[in-house]
Amino acid sequence: SAIKVSATETLEAIAVESGYSNSAVATAKYTLVVATPTFSPAAGTYTAAQTVTISDTTPGAAIYYTTNGTTPTASSTKYTSAIKVSATETLEAIAVETGYSNSAVATAKYALVVATPTFSPAAGTHHSAQTVTIADATPGATFYYTTNGTTPTTSSTKYTGAIKVSATETLEAIAVET
Repeated sequence: SAIKVSATETLEAIAVESGYSNSAVATAKYTLVVATPTFSPAAGTYTAAQTVTISDTTPGAAIYYTTNGTTPTASSTKYTSAIKVSATETLEAIAVETGYSNSAVATAKYALVVATPTFSPAAGTHHSAQTVTIADATPGATFYYTTNGTTPTTSSTKYTGAIKVSATETLEAIAVET
């Protein structure tokens, strides 16, 4: 009957029959490799911190990871719960199981960018002076703005409260967060 191969191993077999010489030895090496870990959410660019989970489809496999650019090994940090990614960084992970070859290294780069500022009220044609506020979806972001059509930088005027727009002008803003 079939032979269950549940770990990396080499099978060798011969065929015998009465009245015949035995066959040559047939050899088959079976290498079991742990599945490559996966990340959720997937690598990408986000405007807020992410809580990342790592999983693997090989039953019983242990996952090890790094966040410092080094290749993970079975001596790296063992994955036990979700990882908070609150700055741009790269996660790398491997999965390990006894009797299997280690998985390939999985890599996921998470880039955190500050959300693009929005203006309220929105740009457009207005029939009276407007009081404009700036906001974005990144908690704690600092805004810098210009009103002369130039691209704002961190050397531009820092936004500290509503801006009174009483003439035709172009308002541009950036958001910055550590």
